[in-house]
Amino acid sequence: MTEVSPAMRVSILFITALLFYAIAASSGANTKPNDVYGWENLKWGMPASEVESVLGKGVEKRQAKHDRTDGVYTDLEMLDINIGGSKFRASIWMDADTKELSKIVFVPQTKTEGYNLAETFIKLEEGLADKYGDPDVEKTSNDPGTSAERVWNFPSTEIELSYLKIEDSELLLLIFSEREKGSK
Repeated sequence: MTEVSPAMRVSILFITALLFYAIAASSGANTKPNDVYGWENLKWGMPASEVESVLGKGVEKRQAKHDRTDGVYTDLEMLDINIGGSKFRASIWMDADTKELSKIVFVPQTKTEGYNLAETFIKLEEGLADKYGDPDVEKTSNDPGTSAERVWNFPSTEIELSYLKIEDSELLLLIFSEREKGSK
């Protein structure tokens, strides 16, 4: 009989928990809003000055980072954002041409060990499903590491929640981004 390693046991438990949640969530048929126009009080198309005004003292100016592939840049960041009981850092991305709000990227603020971010992923997924309905895309894999992705699509916004664990490294991203006009 083949012995299962502790890491494999944890991976199996993680996948089982995700499947259990997916089955439980599908039986609850969450109501999905018609559209989402940003995140919290931030709305797509806001100029940087308005974003700073809305966020107030919670926003910090940083050296600009550019993503030429997506045509966006960020020089605004928020710290200590509580989402689902976890602390996140958010980068506010502006369209390079129009200088208007285009994307918000959230990453956990604390270092973790083991599968802590997997638990955070599950909590975030539950909270997002309660607020935005069931995700439009649900992908879970255990090859070669453990990964999961959930995507909610709205006419104005795409919400993406991603988790990845390879060996001892974990990554969790929550991204709210403006959808291109006319995309579905």
